[in-house]
Amino acid sequence: MAKHTYTFFLAKENRHDFSDYLTENATTNLASPNTQRIVVEDFAERAEIFVFQGQQTTPKWLRGLSRAFSDVRTFTTYSGAGILLFEIDDRVFAVTFSFGWMYLNEDAFESDFGILVAVNGLDHTKLRKLERTNLGDALKGVSQSAFQREFRSFGIEDALDLVQKVSGATRDDIEADSMAGSRSLKITGEFDYQDIPELAEDLLALYDSTSYQETEFKIIDSVKPMNDGIKIRELNEIAAERIRTNQGSFELGLPSSADAEGIAFKFHGPGLRHYFADLLLRHYVAAMESKGKLSTLDADTLDSHKIEAILDEDRPSIKWKLRKALIGSVDINSERFAINEGKWFRIDDNFRTSVESTYRDTVAEWEDDLPTRIITNYDEDGNGTLEREDDYNRRLAEQFGFALLDRQEITVPNVSRSGFEPCDLLDVGGRRFIHVKKSSRTSSVLNHFFKQGSNSARQFKRIPAAWPQLVDRLRRTDQDDHAHNLSSAIETGTAGWSVEYWIVDSPRANGEFNIPFFSKISLRDERLDMLSMEYQVRLRFIGKDPEPIQRFQS
Repeated sequence: MAKHTYTFFLAKENRHDFSDYLTENATTNLASPNTQRIVVEDFAERAEIFVFQGQQTTPKWLRGLSRAFSDVRTFTTYSGAGILLFEIDDRVFAVTFSFGWMYLNEDAFESDFGILVAVNGLDHTKLRKLERTNLGDALKGVSQSAFQREFRSFGIEDALDLVQKVSGATRDDIEADSMAGSRSLKITGEFDYQDIPELAEDLLALYDSTSYQETEFKIIDSVKPMNDGIKIRELNEIAAERIRTNQGSFELGLPSSADAEGIAFKFHGPGLRHYFADLLLRHYVAAMESKGKLSTLDADTLDSHKIEAILDEDRPSIKWKLRKALIGSVDINSERFAINEGKWFRIDDNFRTSVESTYRDTVAEWEDDLPTRIITNYDEDGNGTLEREDDYNRRLAEQFGFALLDRQEITVPNVSRSGFEPCDLLDVGGRRFIHVKKSSRTSSVLNHFFKQGSNSARQFKRIPAAWPQLVDRLRRTDQDDHAHNLSSAIETGTAGWSVEYWIVDSPRANGEFNIPFFSKISLRDERLDMLSMEYQVRLRFIGKDPEPIQRFQS
């Protein structure tokens, strides 16, 4: 039998009228004489076929050829698409042909059908292609291979790697030869149209199975992106309600597209003229309340109101939706959902508990002198901007007598890709690499911050020649005393060093310091890596007072 490829979608619920699964545009086209709606007898428990015929047009490529070569004759064709909708075991499936998927109402179909069937049906040692988004790197990537590869060989390293689509060869007990799963499932094998109902039964069993949790695919349960439009709208309304009632579930953070250095922030929507040195939700809420608008705040408000980042005079400001800046989480029916840069994710509860426990174990209190506070500068109109990070690091170095290495890089000769930033502050006597960041509310920035620290630690562990290069860097930056002390310290060995992250921020509304959940995942993974290299890892917060709200309510 010849091989065929079919694309399956699984509906969320069983609706009596198959047309209820179509988009509004498709439903309108049902009245067109060019559209066919056919009830199919003796196929599954019930079935209908919808065939949509497009407008008669001349192919674009043909128009180009005829203009270039006058002897080429043009002709017109009809574009067309089809959908087969059928019921099996009280569930409704759609099989689409050509661009028929564009006529399906996305909200009516399961968003994780294809990916769950694929991870249950694929041989994880014979994958061909994998698409993923890494929340830590704010990176989307596609990995593919001309050969069959194992799941881990595609670079899936931690829970921040969100698998969005995966394809490859199926297990030996699966009838199809190959699968590609995302929202939908595309399968290829030696079967025909009459085999579709039986295939659907097999796919439904795979969708309901949890066998993937015994394989390396289990990582997909840790953090799952929400693609269900109805659920997303529900979560957005809950977020608006929590902000309206000041429940402390959310804060504001910078999206990865914004630059956090040397900026102030302004809200567009509440009618507030001033801008702030820090991006805090309490400022927005106070502004809305002072204008009598807080009670009207809903999901649409989160989309229509904007935040503006005021950069330095050489760069234009940046605006983005308030919803894209939300960070926080809500619990619904014993499930935890978190938002990051405007996108919602479902968090496995056991995984969340483990991440939060590691975070608490990493946070340390100050034993001795507290670091000097960061400076907020105000202009004559009361607008505030924070002290630059490099200036603040310089003052910290002077306060504690540390070596200053902010924006310095060392490179080990004859070692490829060995250039890296050691740290911001070096405490030679305490054997500490200290990294400083002046905000705790931006996932992508913090994830990079944590990775930067672990990369530096890794380089010093695997390349012994990095230590004398660090001594040389201190000498070349006129820090001879620190160079001498470090040289003496490494003569007795390089063990016993620790990596510390110092974060400057205002406490949350509950009076506690915190970081976004997705940054806690990154911290956990980098911490485990550094512990395996025998480093101690600590996270400390340097408090700063939030700007007074009352003065900005005019």
